[in-house]
Amino acid sequence: MSSNEERALILLTMESAQWMCTVMQICMQELMEEDNNSSETAEEWIPGQLEGDPSRCFESYRMSTENFNILCDELKAKGLACKGGVIVEEQVGMFLQILGHATNIQKISEDFQHSTETVWRCFRDVLHYVRCMDYINFPSSNARVHQKVSEGTIHAPFKDALGVIDCTYVPALPKLDTDSLTRYRNRKRMLSQNVMAAVDFDGNFLTVIAGWEGEADDNRILRRAVENGVIIVPPGKYYLVDRGYANTPQFLSPYRGRPYRLAEFHAHHQNQNLYECPEDLFNHRHVQLASIVEETFGILKSRFKILQMMPRYEYKIQVKIVVACCILHNFIKHQNSLQDVSDESLFYVPVEYDIPLGDNVGVGDLRVNNVQTAGNLRDNIRDILWATR
Repeated sequence: MSSNEERALILLTMESAQWMCTVMQICMQELMEEDNNSSETAEEWIPGQLEGDPSRCFESYRMSTENFNILCDELKAKGLACKGGVIVEEQVGMFLQILGHATNIQKISEDFQHSTETVWRCFRDVLHYVRCMDYINFPSSNARVHQKVSEGTIHAPFKDALGVIDCTYVPALPKLDTDSLTRYRNRKRMLSQNVMAAVDFDGNFLTVIAGWEGEADDNRILRRAVENGVIIVPPGKYYLVDRGYANTPQFLSPYRGRPYRLAEFHAHHQNQNLYECPEDLFNHRHVQLASIVEETFGILKSRFKILQMMPRYEYKIQVKIVVACCILHNFIKHQNSLQDVSDESLFYVPVEYDIPLGDNVGVGDLRVNNVQTAGNLRDNIRDILWATR
């Protein structure tokens, strides 16, 4: 190779190297711009979900855009603040996606471009402040008579009823030894916590008692709640309970040995024989009112899928999640009532009021001294219903 050819080759090599360097600089600049854009996208992620089609917000955060913004404002007032560069709206958005879709922390980390440690810290912070919100309250002794049991309705004899109490199972994954795990298996042999709640006739939670083992007897939970003052029944008032509970002056149960499920009365109606006796009429009116608790549980679990597929968090976190979901349920209902709208049809899943058929009451049965008074109260309502049918 001649000297001229060598010089040409060297020049060509130098030009190629310079070109490659320029290309690399351009690529690095583009990558930096992409990183900047991605951080901007992460910052704009929430506004993008809130704007445009309202269904986007419902799908992502299980509530309307207006309610999402109000929730963020209320949590800020409680003390939730921007932390580590993560704004409150992002923290709440991550929290609601985890609750609403049972999304794992890793997926949220990818979507919001934050580390899993940051996502988990934000989740716990929002969980704490949601539980500080004052949306679950027992009615006072002078609470107004609800319109569903007011004078002139078919349920007027139940005018002193404040609402309904019942239990539901929520999947649980406690980190215990094999022997201890058996306490968390419900009657379907599934690991769960037994959650007791009182709801009013509008489907608002009045109290939530979470954390009991799946095998815990419903009567035992109720008795302990009354003894500890967690459930307080004003004088002259009572709650409706299903026939798995004892009948007392504070907790009115239906007659045993008679139809109680709504489907049973529908079948009787098809045969032109709806009520064979006064007890049937009482039970029908009772379950018509009491079915609100199952409807409320259905809406709650449909809105917050985490209550159907609980992750393997620390058990006390699982318990707090249940309470937080109930608080958010009440928050949404309250805000929707102020806005004169409802979104429950988006999450409502028809459920049959499923009552155990056994008439036996467990060891945890709630007993009171004046059992005769309880029987008289129920019989008096039965007689009024029968006389005015």
